[in-house]
This record gives sequence, structure tokens and C-alpha cells, in this order.
Amino acid sequence: MTIYNEVQAEVTRSRKLHGDFHGAHEGYAVLLEEVNELWDEVKLRKRGFLTMRTECVQIAAMAIKFAEDVCDKKNDR
Repeated sequence: MTIYNEVQAEVTRSRKLHGDFHGAHEGYAVLLEEVNELWDEVKLRKRGFLTMRTECVQIAAMAIKFAEDVCDKKNDR
């Protein structure tokens, strides 16, 4: 599975579990949470490269979800 397939699978999984983002604030909060989780791992002396990769997939998926749910729908003015 390529990283692109992993990202798409994560978008699909997230939608099944949590539905769409209801606005920019929600989308930003979720995206920020994922970035903070990556940052927490980066700061460790013994970094988990698989964990960092997983967080990167989740960040990419949430960015796509944000673009689709918020930017494309223009539902949060």
C-alpha cells in the first residue's frame, strides 16, 4: 500500500468514526491535535519512526478532510 492509499484509508476511517468536520474551528483543532502528537514524538530522545510516519499519514488525512469539508463546502463563514 502506498502512502497515498494509507492517507485515503485514514480519511475514510475518520469519516466513518467521526463524520465530516462541521466547520473551520473543528477541523483546525483536529489537525492541530495531530500535529502536536507528531511534535511530541519528534521531541523524544528515542524517536519512533513508524509512529512519526503514522502521525504524518493522519495529518495528511485531516488536511484533506479539512479542505473537502470546510474549504470546498464553504460552510463556515
